[in-house]
Amino acid sequence: MKFNLNLEDIKYIKILYKDFSGNPCTTRAAIKSVNEREIVACAKFENLIQIETPQETTLSIVCNDGLYRTKTNLKSIDYAEPYIFFALETPQGLEYQQNREYFRVPAKYNCVYSITSEDKIKEFTTHTCDISANGVSIFMPVHEISNEESEIEIAFNDIKIAARIKYVRSEKFEDGYKLSFTYTGISNLDRDFISQVCIQKQLEQRRNFNSAI
Repeated sequence: MKFNLNLEDIKYIKILYKDFSGNPCTTRAAIKSVNEREIVACAKFENLIQIETPQETTLSIVCNDGLYRTKTNLKSIDYAEPYIFFALETPQGLEYQQNREYFRVPAKYNCVYSITSEDKIKEFTTHTCDISANGVSIFMPVHEISNEESEIEIAFNDIKIAARIKYVRSEKFEDGYKLSFTYTGISNLDRDFISQVCIQKQLEQRRNFNSAI
């Protein structure tokens, strides 16, 4: 689809670029201006970011109605401590990725993760790392997964939601692992509740992010 987003449509962007060693890096930034030729975005930095320009980047655009992704050129960067400004070519096209209700948002809720191993049920009390209406990631000090479906119970204050889940991937995280799952068995009512939780989290994060810029 053609790029026709206005400034008020865009919540924030993520820029995927390569550093001088060729390693992929991601920076989250707020849009300051957009026109037919150029997008200017701003991010706050603690350590100076070294980026070779110009270079092709992948741009994820988080909007009120969902997530869009495209490729464009990062033309230049400018520093005004503690901010960094990105000048990007306005892309010609966009690809719609997903509805905003299915965004993974960082969120820490207590949960109980249960798997069956050697005909025995193992339960682990831990917490979520992020969550969406489509899946959840949890922290685990050990790498315990099941090739079959497992179960999770998540506590949202006084409300507890149980779901069957299927393992998707894992990665090193802090002093343990971040395990990611997709829901395979969850009621529509519970999915709708999680969706509303995610939307509220997104709004909170947007307010906090904008206030920091």
